[in-house]
Amino acid sequence: MLKNYIKIAWRNLTRNKSFSLINILGLAVSMSVCLLIIVILIDQYSYDTYHENKDRIYRVHTTRYQQNNGETASSALPLAEKLRNEYPFVEESAALNSEIGGDVIYEDKFATGGGYFADGNLFKILDFSFKEGDPATALNEPYSLVISSDMAEILFGDESALGKTVAFHDKDIKATDIEEGNFETDFGYFTITGVLNPIPLRTHLPLKLLASLSTKKTLPEGSVLSNEEDDWDNVWTNYTYVLMQDGKGRDDLQYALEEVSEEIYGAKYEGKHSFKAVPLDDITPIGFIGNTTHVSFPKVVLLILSVLCMIVMLSACLNYTNMSVARALTRVKEVGIRKVSGANKKQIFAQFITEAVVISLCSLFFAYLILQLLEWGVKGLTFSQYLKISFENSLLAFGIFLVFSLVVGIIAGLLPAMYVARLNPINLFSKLNKVKIFKKMGIRNAMMVVQFSISLIFIISVVLMQSQAKHILNFDYGFDKENVVTVKLFNPDNYDRFAQALASNPAVSTVGGTSLIPGGGWNFGTQVINPDHPLDSLPSNFFDINSGTIDVLDLEIVAGKNLPTEGSDQLILINEKAVSNFNFGSNDQAIGKLLVVENGEEFKNVEVAGVVKDFQFLSPDREIESLVLRNRSSALGFALVKVAPENQAKTLAGLESTWKEVNPNSKFSYKYMDQELLFIHQVLGDVLSVVGLISFLAIFVSCLGLLGMATYTAQTRIKEIGIRKTLGSSVSQIIVLLSRGFMILLGVAIILAVPAAYFINNLWLEFFASRVSIGLIPIAIGVGFILVISLGIVISQAYRAAIVNPIDSLKSE
Repeated sequence: MLKNYIKIAWRNLTRNKSFSLINILGLAVSMSVCLLIIVILIDQYSYDTYHENKDRIYRVHTTRYQQNNGETASSALPLAEKLRNEYPFVEESAALNSEIGGDVIYEDKFATGGGYFADGNLFKILDFSFKEGDPATALNEPYSLVISSDMAEILFGDESALGKTVAFHDKDIKATDIEEGNFETDFGYFTITGVLNPIPLRTHLPLKLLASLSTKKTLPEGSVLSNEEDDWDNVWTNYTYVLMQDGKGRDDLQYALEEVSEEIYGAKYEGKHSFKAVPLDDITPIGFIGNTTHVSFPKVVLLILSVLCMIVMLSACLNYTNMSVARALTRVKEVGIRKVSGANKKQIFAQFITEAVVISLCSLFFAYLILQLLEWGVKGLTFSQYLKISFENSLLAFGIFLVFSLVVGIIAGLLPAMYVARLNPINLFSKLNKVKIFKKMGIRNAMMVVQFSISLIFIISVVLMQSQAKHILNFDYGFDKENVVTVKLFNPDNYDRFAQALASNPAVSTVGGTSLIPGGGWNFGTQVINPDHPLDSLPSNFFDINSGTIDVLDLEIVAGKNLPTEGSDQLILINEKAVSNFNFGSNDQAIGKLLVVENGEEFKNVEVAGVVKDFQFLSPDREIESLVLRNRSSALGFALVKVAPENQAKTLAGLESTWKEVNPNSKFSYKYMDQELLFIHQVLGDVLSVVGLISFLAIFVSCLGLLGMATYTAQTRIKEIGIRKTLGSSVSQIIVLLSRGFMILLGVAIILAVPAAYFINNLWLEFFASRVSIGLIPIAIGVGFILVISLGIVISQAYRAAIVNPIDSLKSE
């Protein structure tokens, strides 16, 4: 029976080529995006599946004390040992510290990468395979180093790495390879005690090296956040992994963590934290948390992408349903003959469902071809280089694709099959002209309204995203970012030599130093006390600059004076927002005011030398906040070089030559400031590309549906049109007659879509402190676009029907 159903379905598909093409094309383009999301979901849920004890492994996260918010993936360093020693159901625990990453140097070769300080228990919890060395002893001794096989090949080639002595220059490079530090510290010499095999599958803990945790105690002061073994306050750079005993689970560990949190932090006045047990399976994907060890899609982003694509898929299914229900009138005699011949409702239902599934499977073939193009496009997006999504299609992926296609076919064909199966064979023959497809076509019209509403919402959203992206691109930071080269210092002492050497370079107008790049999204926080109100401690942002930075960035000093050229950690600049927050009154009144600024665990007395006009030192999506500009030469991490706009390639070559001459032990690493500040725009551009593609598909599918319905309407009313023309109707009257119903539906869609688009877009625009407004122009562009396309399709089909000669349309019944 199934074989016959498939044969008949294939014959109907080839006989009605235009109907089949519209449905296959509509389903294929929509399905391709869903397949892409399925590939991404498979990739994101494939993390850490290779660990033997994955069901018993947990990572400890930190939240605000007795609150389930402010979550970070990191925790306190002593926590692992305390859990292991005091709670018998903890089989093993391991501590990691993320403050190592840089150049591993062997003779004249070097390899660069990030990783962790770790204790050897890590290998008892997570499955790391060793190419060389013994995991039981590899991290026992200080200055032991385990490296990846890639690093070993670069440094030692075919030689054994075990026992080799290497130098390590730390540059604060993270294991994710996203953040590169701008300070260099000589960590001394390490002994290679192990080489790791490549990790077989996706991992939340990518790394290129592991150093023994005991090394951390002997490092130079200031090279890591804390050298203390019993530091419970640093919950930002450490990670804790736990392997529970068989039969024990999350609730047991969480109870222990709450006890530890209460014991350590309960009596403290500030700096309180709580701990949270997170199963290994829940680490990827996860929500928006801090200090993650890898880059992945947050759960909410995956949910949003899935919903958007399902909306497009639903639109394609509605399109198929519309066309199938409309075509049911042309197949009523076929259905009647089948029923008179003995076919029951289930058999008729199965036949129409089979046709829908056959079309869906044909669509799957073309969708997979389109998927290859989409994967190629995604690889070119900015975030893809960090996410490193695997697009290898496994048997699991193909199986899911097939099941997804079958489900789509069943959903798309369900309504038409149910309707046709219920038709009465007597009515099909005796009262064929009275057969109606739903009362007043209500459901079909509603589905078309939904399709066009979705398309219009997408169009308006794309217009607003494009406007916001341009707004960010042309954002006024309040400082001059053009023709400024940022050079990483790696060592603060490198600044003075470099700046002095550039004094004679005619292509360089001025040089400044700073601890971070303003506007890049990074910031340091501190507590500031106004001696006039000693009980009040106000949070503020800060970073360090020297006097030259004011000139390089063309910052405006609205009161007071610049920082001294020779530097002074006693004098600071503040912005206008800080003047307001510190209750100094006017800018002039702030000059000479004394403040107490937190300086590590101590407090420093400083004096306000000047007030700078507010500028955006944070990312453009945030409000301007209070800022303290300090003047410590030991904190400088970047040189800012203002260069002439002409012959910049030659100027850069000169900068590099000068750097190598005065700082031969540090590499020359530079970027243009305006390019560094484009990252958020690039991310917006990625989002715009994705939403733009989905919008195009939604519009495309809707237009296919409209084309099919307009064509069908014109064909089914061809005799009516012939009679009207015979009685004197003009071509324009016929066009209005055939188009009126569609235009009414389009008007309803506009009325529904515009408020919905306003609400939806207002939600995401709220995330930007500086944003475009949702005015009439974006809405008018969206409405105009959908009107032009729809009118073009409907009128073209109506015109084709209207110009048919009545003799041809009426000559046969």
